[in-house]
Amino acid sequence: YIAAAIALTGMQHYTEISSESGFPEAFRARGVMWASQLTAAGEIFTLPVVVLISVILQPRLQYALARDELLPPMFCEVDHKGNLRKGVLFAGGLMSLIATFVPFEDLDDFVSAGILFAFTITNSSLIVMRRQSPTYRPRLLGQLLGVFNVVSLGMCISFVHAWKYQWGKIVALLLTMLTAASWALIKCLCPPTAVFGGNRPIASTWDDEIQYFSTPFVPLIPCLGTIFNWYLVAQLEMFGILLLFVYFILSAGYYFYYRSKKVSAPHRRRRFRRGRGSYEEVEVEMAQGGVERAEQKGGDAEDDHKVVPPPIT
Repeated sequence: YIAAAIALTGMQHYTEISSESGFPEAFRARGVMWASQLTAAGEIFTLPVVVLISVILQPRLQYALARDELLPPMFCEVDHKGNLRKGVLFAGGLMSLIATFVPFEDLDDFVSAGILFAFTITNSSLIVMRRQSPTYRPRLLGQLLGVFNVVSLGMCISFVHAWKYQWGKIVALLLTMLTAASWALIKCLCPPTAVFGGNRPIASTWDDEIQYFSTPFVPLIPCLGTIFNWYLVAQLEMFGILLLFVYFILSAGYYFYYRSKKVSAPHRRRRFRRGRGSYEEVEVEMAQGGVERAEQKGGDAEDDHKVVPPPIT
């Protein structure tokens, strides 16, 4: 991808690159018509493949969310062939509606902002796993990370969209100082963890005999990565950034509503595992206070086909 970007910017100045069809237009500007037609045909061939991959993966993501009771149970239903039929129909229909009615320019900015936002969450998660709050303020690290992300995003937006105004320069410099101050507070007040993750349970296999890569200069490196991500987000149109904020608010509101609903009342969580010739359904009843009672039930695989996880291919 980087090599292709270097080749494209080598053929044409970055301000002249077409946002709809970069390589074909760049070859056309250079007079290489056969390469322009070849790359245009390649784009036509690869776009349906990308759409197909998205339609395949989205139902499995919905399936995982439904297993955690973050989506309705219908997304967990599997037909007798092991396919997520309802999830595929929902994902395909939703994608078709969005592609039909949402302008591509706005959708492009929204998707780009969403991917950069996911990278920012990764950087913040690394700090959470490598640093810990002091004992006298157990929530300090999360609060400082929230402040850092908010002020760094405001700083980047101020530099990109408001630097031409006098008040914009003042706001940008103030937010820059707040960003540096929040990073310094994370570094000074939140000590490193003794092991990766600290006291948090990690749902993965960790072998002490294997030497894993450890990111150096934490929290400096992930904080710089966060700033670069927010700066790229700030390059987008304000409407795309606004769509990201609306999506984030709706997602966070739904999550906290789900959490409050689960904390206030006991709930059931189902796990599935495959046995010899049958599927065993383990129902875990979680009462208030974190007490779990598990009851194993044996059943025939053909009778339980509606709740069997789809095969991984």
